[in-house]
Amino acid sequence: MPRAALLFSWCLLCLGVVWARAESPTINPCDFGAVGDGRTLNTVAFNQAVQAAATKGHGVVLVPPGRYLTGTIYLQSGVELRLAAGAVIVGSARLEDYPENPAPTPTDTAAFQRLLPVYPARLEFGRYAIIVAAGQSDFALTGEGTIEGQGGSPEFSKPELRARGYTPEEAHARRPFGLSFVRCRNVRVEGITLRDLASWTQSFLDCDRVVIDRVRVDSPFDERNNDGIDIDGCRDVQVRNVQIDAGDDGICLKSSFRECEDVVVTDSVVRSRVNALKLGTASNAGFRRIRFSRIKVTRAPCAGVALQVVDGGLLEDVEVSDVTMDQVGAPIFIRLGDRGRKWMRPESHVVGQLRNVTIRRVTARVFTPYDARPLGASISGLPGHLIENVRLQDVTIEVLRDYSLEDVKALRDAEIPEAATDYPEYSMFGSLPAYGLYARNAGGLARKNFKWPFAERNFRPALVCDDVSDLTIDNWRARSLYAPDGAAIVLRGVHGAQLRRMSLAGEADAFVRVERASTGVVIADSDFRGARQKIARTTEVPAAAVEVR
Repeated sequence: MPRAALLFSWCLLCLGVVWARAESPTINPCDFGAVGDGRTLNTVAFNQAVQAAATKGHGVVLVPPGRYLTGTIYLQSGVELRLAAGAVIVGSARLEDYPENPAPTPTDTAAFQRLLPVYPARLEFGRYAIIVAAGQSDFALTGEGTIEGQGGSPEFSKPELRARGYTPEEAHARRPFGLSFVRCRNVRVEGITLRDLASWTQSFLDCDRVVIDRVRVDSPFDERNNDGIDIDGCRDVQVRNVQIDAGDDGICLKSSFRECEDVVVTDSVVRSRVNALKLGTASNAGFRRIRFSRIKVTRAPCAGVALQVVDGGLLEDVEVSDVTMDQVGAPIFIRLGDRGRKWMRPESHVVGQLRNVTIRRVTARVFTPYDARPLGASISGLPGHLIENVRLQDVTIEVLRDYSLEDVKALRDAEIPEAATDYPEYSMFGSLPAYGLYARNAGGLARKNFKWPFAERNFRPALVCDDVSDLTIDNWRARSLYAPDGAAIVLRGVHGAQLRRMSLAGEADAFVRVERASTGVVIADSDFRGARQKIARTTEVPAAAVEVR
């Protein structure tokens, strides 16, 4: 934009602030010595401007067009830091310009007590950041400007930091975040762009009443852990109209030692090099009343939606709706694991719970250039610790990769590892026996209005269930290719299943194959055309265990 236009926009913005917020003093950091030349270090000037606004009780620090090099800026209660169009806050490339922020003090909760053996080393938060607020309230970061992190500087390279004597853990944590807000209330982040960060772009830890609106993240770099948004242990959060292009997880909710509750994410576009929408991995406390809706995922080589509890917490009442996905490794990855066994004290060790999840009106195209193995969506609990009450409705999953009969025939009887203590990732079990969905150790699974087409050859079943109880399938249609002794659906150790209004595009040796002492399987009102036999049973499954109506 020409300089004259920038100055004109700047003047209009100043007038708007005066007219719209006459009650809030407007402070220009240039009056404290800030210089927007991209070379002068402005840390002191910016913090003096913020302090001046805070001293008045409230105020707007209005940054004019220019490139302002700075170390850490500390926001305070009642202050709005507003970036005019053309204003760029450039994070310093020198580590010494980012003082360490202390970890929050422990709280007397069961979740925090479980974490104490590895606290604070295990806690991921913005120990170093460009914009910091801790224990503040009623503040905002707004405007049309940009925060730029110089994330490609050798000073922030993890290999370079390790070569200088940092441990891998220290090198990971030493890089500055874009934003780090800890235990704050009434926070507003609107309109800004976050670009080229050295680590997480924005982190909110144990904050209440947060609004993130019209924020753009442009930091799609490998090896930097460039999460788009991290919301950890926060309550009453609204994320809307954001555009994320992230080198790591797109929008990630965590629960390190406080429950993450009442979070709503809507009307956004996410592009990620890992997972698009994720709960976890940190899941020590839990997640409640989480909503994702009207989201477009344009790339996520791991999972489009990843819901994970592996550290002893409780995930419940989560809804995902009206999501479209393209170029995803797996559209859905739901995992209840026991990673906490590795670090919890024996007397405090617990396995978490995952229940009451609804996913509806989702379409996904499954393809990733990074992993050519036959993978797919999965819902996987642990023996004795079931995932409960997951409802999938109006879901269409299209698989775009080609897998021959030779590629997949070994999967029919393959043992899928439990991997209870492993880091949760959509590919953690290796190749999966189902191209559509693999479900294991779950109860109360319901699927309605499902379509599973594929564009290339794929000889795997559309659905495989291991050790599942109370399974309901209604209005289900999948494509199938004939394979000797193959089936469109495989039920193994399934107890209580109601399968209705099913149909098949293509051919199959059996429509449903029932194995491993399954009981109470009822199939009704279905079109078995394309299948050479309706039901195939292994010898341990009595005829009375399966009823066709």
